[in-house]
Amino acid sequence: MAELGACSQCSGDVTADSDFCPHCGLLLEAAGVQQCEMHPDKEARGVCIICHSLVCRRCSKRVMGRMFCSDHKEVEVVQDWANAFESTETHEADLARSILESCGVSVQLQNAQSIGFIWGAGSESAISRSQINKPVKVFVPIPDYLRALQQLAEWKSGDDGSDRSSGTASE
Repeated sequence: MAELGACSQCSGDVTADSDFCPHCGLLLEAAGVQQCEMHPDKEARGVCIICHSLVCRRCSKRVMGRMFCSDHKEVEVVQDWANAFESTETHEADLARSILESCGVSVQLQNAQSIGFIWGAGSESAISRSQINKPVKVFVPIPDYLRALQQLAEWKSGDDGSDRSSGTASE
């Protein structure tokens, strides 16, 4: 097992052979001077924690101490988990969770608990999450985020990744 050290910026665990901290995106000394992938004339200031792109000051965004590229700056991250899906429909979020787990992706749900009941017209009925705008969020480990998005896109498009004419998986 690789020897672990601590990131000088976030104190997260980093292996001795790492070029960057996977928790905050800090470029480590071992990486040397690197150039931004979008602006090759600029020195990279860090690595996007989602896609691992080298980013400079111009194309990066730091959110709560974490480095993101312009494509991933809006991704909601809590600890080392990224929000891959959310829905006010509990069954839809549960289906997304099932799909991701069947692909080997770890999942944590947020706000999945009961939201209560209201009394109306003499009967008790569940409050709709959409009425109170309280979605269920499906979080995945940051390293699995892009794969999770791909799996969910295939689910939404109805494409399961198989080639029905030959029975083999498509590339």
